[in-house]
Amino acid sequence: MMKNDEKRRKSILLLATMGAFLISGCGAKEEVQEIPSETFVNEILASAAEQTTVANETQPITSDELQSETIVQSEEPAKTESASEPEPGSGQETQTTQTATPKQETQTAQMPPVKEVKYMDIAHVFKPYEQAVEISLQMPEDWNYILWDVEEESPDWGYSVKVQGREDAIFSIFGQHGTLTDDSSNGPKSFQTSQGLTGQYSWDEYTLDDGNPAVQGTIIFDTELAGFYGVRFNMPESIYSENKDIIDKVFQSIVIREAQ
Repeated sequence: MMKNDEKRRKSILLLATMGAFLISGCGAKEEVQEIPSETFVNEILASAAEQTTVANETQPITSDELQSETIVQSEEPAKTESASEPEPGSGQETQTTQTATPKQETQTAQMPPVKEVKYMDIAHVFKPYEQAVEISLQMPEDWNYILWDVEEESPDWGYSVKVQGREDAIFSIFGQHGTLTDDSSNGPKSFQTSQGLTGQYSWDEYTLDDGNPAVQGTIIFDTELAGFYGVRFNMPESIYSENKDIIDKVFQSIVIREAQ
């Protein structure tokens, strides 16, 4: 468009110049009103501008111009439609995944079952003097014991019981000719069996050669029988603590009486 306008303007100027030259060169006697060249040029330019405007209004749009306009429009940034979140109740179901938690079973710590202790009766008649004496007791079946009877060379008689069969855990239930004494640091305390036999109980604690604690004790019974009767025990403290209830039950079961 700009190039065509420029060409038209140059053509008009050229025609005007040639016309003026021909009029002056032919010697025309008619007086020609002189128009300043600057004014003439401006009028010519104004006329050319009017013709250009009319030409622009009437000239159809070419395919090249249409294509150029289309390209310009296509370069406009496309509007991006923002995706809106679905409103509640729009029909879209929200699926929630739930992880099933297995029930935790509370396991109650169960104590090991208490072993049932079976007891056996032991009884023997001793005759240290003209008067016979029976000593009896109850003890666990799986414990071992030794009976020693009255002998001329032996000052005592009775039973030695091995707790759980151990050689280092022994208690004795016995009678002897001499008087029973005890110098333990704890006691004496009154003691009584289930059959009413009374006595004095004393005990002491000490340390074994291997550094482990141990316990020892004596029960001296009160009887009117010939001789003196009692109980002595000596064992590691761990064994005594483990079997204390059983040992107490054995001591409670002791019966010392005159034999018929």
